[in-house]
Amino acid sequence: MDNYAKSILRKKLTKVINKGTLEKKRIVLFGAAIASKEIKNYLADYGYSPFAVVDNDPRKIGKECLGLTICKPEKLLLPFDNSYIILMYSERFYREIFFQLDGMNYKKNKQVFSLNFDMDDSLKIFSYYTLCKIRAMYYHLRLTKKNCATFVAPYTGIGDIYLTGLFFKKYLKRNNINEYIFIVVNGACKKVAEMFGIENIIVLDSKIAEDLTQLNKSLRIQEKVITLNDGWASDPVQWIRGYKGLDFAKMFRYFVFGFDDSVQYELPPRKNWQNEIDELFKKHNLLKGKTIILSPYSNTLFELPTDFWESIVEHCKQRGYTICTNCATKGEKPVKGTEAVFFPLGMAIDFVEAAGSFIGIRSGLCDVISSAKAKKIILYEKDGFFYKSSPYEYFSLKSMGLCDDAVELEYNFNEREKVMEKILLVY
Repeated sequence: MDNYAKSILRKKLTKVINKGTLEKKRIVLFGAAIASKEIKNYLADYGYSPFAVVDNDPRKIGKECLGLTICKPEKLLLPFDNSYIILMYSERFYREIFFQLDGMNYKKNKQVFSLNFDMDDSLKIFSYYTLCKIRAMYYHLRLTKKNCATFVAPYTGIGDIYLTGLFFKKYLKRNNINEYIFIVVNGACKKVAEMFGIENIIVLDSKIAEDLTQLNKSLRIQEKVITLNDGWASDPVQWIRGYKGLDFAKMFRYFVFGFDDSVQYELPPRKNWQNEIDELFKKHNLLKGKTIILSPYSNTLFELPTDFWESIVEHCKQRGYTICTNCATKGEKPVKGTEAVFFPLGMAIDFVEAAGSFIGIRSGLCDVISSAKAKKIILYEKDGFFYKSSPYEYFSLKSMGLCDDAVELEYNFNEREKVMEKILLVY
């Protein structure tokens, strides 16, 4: 989802919540897609949680999404039950979904709510995008000057910024760029960019960053505004992700920077974090070389059950390990029996090396710590889909050439014990 879509989704969902529509209702999310994760997270801010997830794709039925088993709509929703509120986000199929649910007596804006722009909002869309272009022109003129390039990283993922950093200096050199500004949309992205010595970093609201990428497309000023994403805002390039081995790194290499396979990565320079690391280990009673960092949070649909992490904790504590959970936001809670630890992203590689072990769901943090000399276990959703491939095929650290010492495992909820056995064998 791009930033416009997220903004629209949140505004529409806020209206539904403020009207009291969700009170004493069971919330059903229609569609096992990234938008459902966004809806779930936003609902949590108001104390709500989804009851079920439904999807028409037969490949997804019976699999897990956001900790819930995906159901066929007819199986869950029939016979009609007025206690259900159905939330959906679908740019392409919302009319078909409305028709399908209407046939089961679930009515639009009564039991069913679309959280994206639809054709009924066409005038609003036109006005909105016109204002956005005006705003983009204002910021472009205000922030840049002659012969100054504008780089825009519109996505919140720190993995995207890490990949950008690997190629950035060589891109500047190859294109004779001496002056630039580097726009990101949050502080975490700024911290990752700083790891690579990137300068002139500006943090802008995600909507403004989105405006600038759209300005790039509409005015064809690629030489002035460079979008640092492999397929942003409905760019058709995104639909070849995963096709014939086009993984995460290759998409950035080929389609963002225009490099061939001969261009080598440039890892971020290391600095001395020894004093800060010593303080963290002392504060949380952690053992150097004998600590496991758990990272159970990510922006993907993939979540592991709480007791899975707790089983790892119990096993490893018995073997003398101290264990902490990486908690980067207020909403991220430590796994039971572990310390909640926050470490700056610039320190991440050194902190993981000092700890000795890292176990996490595949996220942008995995990119950042990929070069750390430590035990690394990375978990992928086995039954997931990412465009033309599986999450593992697209995001594998080994395939991307970021490291060759990580244990990468695909997790299937029906093969939990096998996956757990492989993890515990490491310890």
